[in-house]
Amino acid sequence: MGFSRVAALHLVPLLTRIVLCAVFVPAGWSKIMDQVEFSGPTAATIRSLTGTPEATGTPVAFRQELTPPSETARRAAESPLEARRLYGLAVMLHDANLPYPVIQAWLAATTELVGGCLVLLGLFSRIWTVGLAVAMGFAFVLTSLPAIQASGPFALDVTAFTKASAQLALFMLSLSIVLGGPGGISLDHAIFGEGTRKARSPRASDVEPEDD
Repeated sequence: MGFSRVAALHLVPLLTRIVLCAVFVPAGWSKIMDQVEFSGPTAATIRSLTGTPEATGTPVAFRQELTPPSETARRAAESPLEARRLYGLAVMLHDANLPYPVIQAWLAATTELVGGCLVLLGLFSRIWTVGLAVAMGFAFVLTSLPAIQASGPFALDVTAFTKASAQLALFMLSLSIVLGGPGGISLDHAIFGEGTRKARSPRASDVEPEDD
């Protein structure tokens, strides 16, 4: 077996999994473990999604009222709030009118953290990379696609272009594991025999005799 075939079957999938782990594990850890301060409408939305009491101690229920909230209630709801970083993602999902935004935010963060670790080990790699690809697809649609539609792909600033490129690259890397498998250096291959198919050399009995 030549070097290029060994690299295609073993090294390239391994390097891909290392990159996915290096990106997604810190991202998932940050979303779950880091506490950040939210304020303004974002803080009010987080309070409404989680039922966090206002600064006055009264639960946030004005979102269910037919009349606008009072100025005091609005200021209390928009006062600074310290919460996990993933609740910023939940607000984004809520603004996009997606159902169960808090649950989806937790699923996305957990998929990044746990999935990134297991992808590195190569255990149930296809299942986890499906989740990672879906997460990157949603991230691109919710954050980068509106900017591209507004200004065009060639007028993006450096930050927006870098974000869009990274999201697409991570989506394609995840998809490559889904379609091609984790490679030979993986627990999936050791346990289930997935990831590689050695080319079988034709035996003499397999070669049909030529007609005279």
